[in-house]
Amino acid sequence: MQKKIKKNIKIQNQLKEKNNPKPRVKEKVGKDYLLIAVIAFTLMITITAWSTLTNLNRALYTLLLVSLSLTYIRRHANLTEQQETWVDRGSIVSMGFALAVFAVVMYYQIFS
Repeated sequence: MQKKIKKNIKIQNQLKEKNNPKPRVKEKVGKDYLLIAVIAFTLMITITAWSTLTNLNRALYTLLLVSLSLTYIRRHANLTEQQETWVDRGSIVSMGFALAVFAVVMYYQIFS
């Protein structure tokens, strides 16, 4: 009889755990000095060389800056899960576009 009671209590505890999911706890994130330095460097290059860059290079640096900024925002802002998902997707998409533009720039520089 005691075994059945213990088993029932164990099952009830498991059901309580399933019904009451633990709140999502974000890990503490470091200061990301390197990421801030890369964002600042990219912004500095983009601003100072804007008049000498081609349109493709401007797009490349702008997309890279957007991707890095979204990465920083994702790591440090207090976002909901849905907002975090959208920011993460935006970062990945802008990085993908930046890589595609980089491939086009390299093609024009090598074969032109």
